[in-house]
Amino acid sequence: MLHLLPIRRILTVVIALVAIAVLAATYAGWVGEGDAMSEATAVIRWSSSLATVAIVCLYAAWRWIRPVQLWIFPYLGGRWSGAVRFQGATGLDSRDVRLEVNHSLFGMKFLLDSDESSSRTLVAHAERDSDFDRYRVYYVYLNERKEGVQGAGEVYRGLAILRVEWGAPPRLHGDYFTESDRRGTLHLARDAAHPWWTLWR
Repeated sequence: MLHLLPIRRILTVVIALVAIAVLAATYAGWVGEGDAMSEATAVIRWSSSLATVAIVCLYAAWRWIRPVQLWIFPYLGGRWSGAVRFQGATGLDSRDVRLEVNHSLFGMKFLLDSDESSSRTLVAHAERDSDFDRYRVYYVYLNERKEGVQGAGEVYRGLAILRVEWGAPPRLHGDYFTESDRRGTLHLARDAAHPWWTLWR
């Protein structure tokens, strides 16, 4: 997710704010008139505190403000439900699935669960096409068949390419492929986002 942040713009804003703060502190007489060491210590203390506050504010803005999310990447964290559709032995078949997504600016983790199997994230990569406001997630996973079903204990890797549709509710649609020659489509809708105060999820 960090690769989607507009780092140049953020650095430009930070540098401008630092310059304004230094000029304001000098003009107010807080620096430049006393002991250089104590003034440098005070500037470092205040600047590090302000930098921390700025990072938290940016993160909170992305987590809570929809236009900021769409400018970077939509927040997907929460509980989702839907279906996986595939070509079975007797034709087109489907299974109900549940998805738990933990999402922060540092990455995404998916846990996809059905009555027959469970899959967890190996790698998730977010992609944003800023020209057309389109969002995709490339999700590499490890799937394990549950005990008591045909093929119990079988483990295989797969790749899902999911398109994000940002509406009410948000939806995920896409295709998946596995190294065991299984393939199909995923269709999910978010039932509930994580609570607003769980910034780590």
